[in-house]
Amino acid sequence: LLRRRDILEAARSVFSEKGFQTATMDEIAERAELSKPTIYLYFDSKEDLYKSIVLEDFWEVEERLKESFASDAGLVEKWRSIYLAYVEHCIENPEYVHISQQLLAPESRQRVSDNILEELDNHTDELLGYMAQLVEEGMEKGLARDDLAPRTIVLIAWRMTIGLLELCLSGRAAELGVDDYHELFESAFDVLKDGIVL
Repeated sequence: LLRRRDILEAARSVFSEKGFQTATMDEIAERAELSKPTIYLYFDSKEDLYKSIVLEDFWEVEERLKESFASDAGLVEKWRSIYLAYVEHCIENPEYVHISQQLLAPESRQRVSDNILEELDNHTDELLGYMAQLVEEGMEKGLARDDLAPRTIVLIAWRMTIGLLELCLSGRAAELGVDDYHELFESAFDVLKDGIVL
């Protein structure tokens, strides 16, 4: 298990830096300080290794968000808690952001099998679905505007947040004068909330 973990961590680093299409098993083996045949004892292919990393990252995000979903806080505070939990996970795990966003690039998707893409897309859809349910609950309680589809609101929030995360993780946010990331994302949530809550 320890050797498998070493391979996953090495691959996560290489995929984050180079992307799926340009990363090689030789580079992953070198980073893990193992032979390439040893890696193939644990993973069938580069694609299998990539899938294992992405799914593991999705499960970690899900586990973190489930704590906020289970909270007894009011609905808007639950939204805030979930939003900030996601942001904190991404800031603590920048490789997750880089690798998960690679899946949206057409050149990356063309090099991954349809079966794996479907499985990974289903996990993304499931996470977005959880959030859409909470927005829908707000609409049913008369707390949120109902002139937009819940999924539309969630997609806007997700992509806005990813854009800000990429600025922060690249160092560009600091160059642009933002040095308190916690305050930035608290403000981002407030902007989103004010556009949703009645």
